Amino acid sequence: MKAMSKSILVMAAATAACVAAGGPSDYKKTVQRRVAPAAVETRIPGRTLVDFGKMAFGFLEFVPPPGARGPYEVRLGELLKPDGSVNMKPGATIRAARVTGTIEADGVVRVPLVADKRNTTGGREGGAIPIPPEHGVIMPFRYAEVFQAPFAVTKDTVRMVAINYPMDLSESSFSCSDERLNRIYDLCKHTILVSSFAGLYLDGDRERIPYEADAYINQLSDYAVHSDYSLGRASHAYLMKHPTWPTEWKQHSIFMAWADWMWSGDTGALAEFYEPLCKEKLLEKYRRASDGLLATGGERPRGKLVNANGAADIVDWPLCERDGFVFKEVNAVVNAFYYRNLLQIAEFALALHKPDDAGFYGHRARDVRKAYNDAFFDAKRGVYRDGIGTDHASLHANAAALAFGLVHGKDAKRVAKYCISKGMACSVYFAQYLLEGLFNAGEADAALALMTSSGDRSWLGMMEQGATTTMEAWAVKYKPNLDLCHAWGTPPLNVISRYVLGVTPLEPGFAKIRVRPQVGSLARVEGKVPTAKGPVNVRAEAGVLTVDLPAPARVEWAGVVHDVAAGHHVFR
Repeated sequence: MKAMSKSILVMAAATAACVAAGGPSDYKKTVQRRVAPAAVETRIPGRTLVDFGKMAFGFLEFVPPPGARGPYEVRLGELLKPDGSVNMKPGATIRAARVTGTIEADGVVRVPLVADKRNTTGGREGGAIPIPPEHGVIMPFRYAEVFQAPFAVTKDTVRMVAINYPMDLSESSFSCSDERLNRIYDLCKHTILVSSFAGLYLDGDRERIPYEADAYINQLSDYAVHSDYSLGRASHAYLMKHPTWPTEWKQHSIFMAWADWMWSGDTGALAEFYEPLCKEKLLEKYRRASDGLLATGGERPRGKLVNANGAADIVDWPLCERDGFVFKEVNAVVNAFYYRNLLQIAEFALALHKPDDAGFYGHRARDVRKAYNDAFFDAKRGVYRDGIGTDHASLHANAAALAFGLVHGKDAKRVAKYCISKGMACSVYFAQYLLEGLFNAGEADAALALMTSSGDRSWLGMMEQGATTTMEAWAVKYKPNLDLCHAWGTPPLNVISRYVLGVTPLEPGFAKIRVRPQVGSLARVEGKVPTAKGPVNVRAEAGVLTVDLPAPARVEWAGVVHDVAAGHHVFR
């Protein structure tokens, strides 16, 4: 109880960092959403299987007719066994529960659940974010298998009560000529809704705590589906006060600050956190005087939280997803993040009327870009090495360089070709930067092919494993303790919004919008992207782009740039 009270106070502090009521980051309470079954059937004699169609976090309710009395037994779970029964031993951190009870009076009956110790108290990483007491104990489930009940189980007598942050999902939509991509968009969009159950961006159900990298991808995808930026602001504020251990995760706090500002247009969080972002998250205590690159020292030794330099480079997670990355004192991935951070801090300084700081960090960014290419780029092979002192060139070093604008134009195609040759040699997390890098290099079809690929290292593969939300990792064999709902697995959602439909803020708060669709060989693309100024509608088919804009925009299509006013426009 002590830990929960402390967490509630922490949550309140994070919420207090948000702007005044009615603003773009006005924090809200999580809500209960009642979900009717998608199907009720008997697959095994004597049992009734209730399928809610998709997983959510919540609890089960019975709505029996008046006079129903007697015992019940139900099993809740996320997956089924081949025989059609709920899998009670699904492995990893996939949930299942058997519940018994007795109906003794008329009225709605809540099926009680037992709290999981770790995700309600916390572990070595910190205290779990508590579920508000009005929601009680909740768990993720899709199926309810009723073994016994004193009433007929129908779509009218049983329901799921799902918990999530309030979101207007009608603000966004997407469809295209490739049905696989449509399914993946829907998978990711549902993930954003149900993973918001605790009122902060969490790593998932196993720990129920925020991590910066998880939160940043969650944030980008959250912003792709609705125009309420409050959950991103609260999560950013929480993580500024409760940072986690990896080197690159700290760097993601600057990414979160940048996204919060650019999408909302509000400088409140920039003003509040500018100093710690510069002094702590930029990691300049590791900066080498000789060339301006960060020397963070590599990954942490086994059993230690940090390395000898006091950092803990991670590159990717789990460990098997690093494509053989060779850790060195000066790490190419860490320094790619550092370069992007310097550019973002320079932009923050301008927004906060600190021109001297803007010039200082802008100059550092230019120096780092040169030093980066001198240190890591192998011009003969056309690839980036993992670090100073190794010739190994991982997917991660090359994708990060493309994603963050470090590759000189003449070399971009060679670096992209190398990334393409590697395939999905990274985790669901780092897929974010691989896809961004390929789109930045003009390789839309290669990025689309990765998003719509099949097998056990794909989003379609997640669905084939029974998931209705994006998983923590590609499969249990890659991460034996994975859970089935992890929002850092949603890169396709924000990539579709920002690259395929091509809608991003050109100026903070979408005061001016950038529309630059990259549809590759897709025959048709259409969608609605939410912004702080209202929705942007995009349709591309047969070489014709149609857009409806709520604010002035720069539209890039067929190699031509158009600066246009708000309204309806057609480009050929």
